[in-house]
Amino acid sequence: MYGENSGQLRDAVGVLLREHRIQQRLGGKGIHTVPENTTEAEREELGKQIRRYRQSVLTWCLQAVRAANPSIDLDGTTGRSRGPAEELHCRLADALAASKEGLPPSEELVAEQQFATVESWREAAKAAALGEHDFAAGVGYGRLSEPERMTLLEDAADIVRGLVALDCRYEQVPGWERLHHQGRLGRAAEACAAHAGFGDPDYSVDRRGWRPAPRPLEEPAMPGLAGVMQAQHNLLIELDAFPTARSLRIVMESQRVIAREAAARVGAVDLDLSEKWTVRAETYGKLVRQSRDLGGLLGKAHVAGRAIVATDRARKLGHQPITDTTALRQLDRLFARIDERVCGTIEYGVRERLYFLRVPFPRIDQHSPGAVKGQRHRFVPITSPVQTNLMHIVRTELRPEPIRPRPPKGAGQSRADFDAAIHHRPGDPGPALSP
Repeated sequence: MYGENSGQLRDAVGVLLREHRIQQRLGGKGIHTVPENTTEAEREELGKQIRRYRQSVLTWCLQAVRAANPSIDLDGTTGRSRGPAEELHCRLADALAASKEGLPPSEELVAEQQFATVESWREAAKAAALGEHDFAAGVGYGRLSEPERMTLLEDAADIVRGLVALDCRYEQVPGWERLHHQGRLGRAAEACAAHAGFGDPDYSVDRRGWRPAPRPLEEPAMPGLAGVMQAQHNLLIELDAFPTARSLRIVMESQRVIAREAAARVGAVDLDLSEKWTVRAETYGKLVRQSRDLGGLLGKAHVAGRAIVATDRARKLGHQPITDTTALRQLDRLFARIDERVCGTIEYGVRERLYFLRVPFPRIDQHSPGAVKGQRHRFVPITSPVQTNLMHIVRTELRPEPIRPRPPKGAGQSRADFDAAIHHRPGDPGPALSP
């Protein structure tokens, strides 16, 4: 998730920004209680390793700027004609291209380092490497609102500001390579941070990004309402696969029963939820009736088994009222996610003509078995003039309101602490040297 990876990156770079007397922290000469324990050649190798870690962080910054403001053709442009985001993009690309060090190998990212300073750099590089997956999983241009995009851009600019401050502090490390056009890069980061931070930030972007795929909650079944939620969770995962028309109808019938049984047991504990779930049960009842002539053989059928298990557990809840408000809210969120998944499945099946509508044909079906022949039927696309109210119910009654992610706790404080670390001075409290 973007918030976790960027937060770890800020924490690691923030620790580095509060460190001073870098030579001593790498084993060089210092005060009498911290003797020299590394040679100049060893400190030079440590400097190269740190620059590889820095290269990983710079790469993350460039990708974040691209995600917030997609790259355009910058050929022939100058610093005066480029905007703040384009200027930072250009300076980051130049700094990465001019560096003599490449990205750190995987061995350097996973192996714990001896010196605390190098270990902090490793933590920053590891967070940057993990954070690269977020930009292809929802943290990108076109998927973010304007405030979220500005927050992402400000995060990248602040990290660059921190790297520029560290670059000045590490100049005494043997063989240290300064950032290409360090001053211009710093000014571009300052201007971009001021531009992106002009409006109100939207820290809900921290909820976006890559997440591990959810896994089913295996047996044994949990008792009571927990067992129903367990079955609903497993059903939600199975709905990732496109179901057949018959399996979809079983899913809708299961949601009608579960919503009705849950609403009957909430009672006076939460009247709003009880009324909301009663309406949900009625809506799914309409969908079941409207889908009785729905056909389609393509898709997975095993999702019906999960729906049947959830229905059976809901019917065995007993007559005692449900008083656990936390569990009720969790079940309501599961209902909303399943509703959204069902809406998407139906619309996809209709759009791609995977679901069809069975309509009677004014002829006798001569190929039907038995002596008595029934009326002939044919299947037509749901988008044809012979339509059902299925799509109208899905779009006007079933589809839940968009889920607005809330910013995680501490999102603003994390960024405020990092800004304070950028302006840290030697007299301020910071990490102590280890003897």
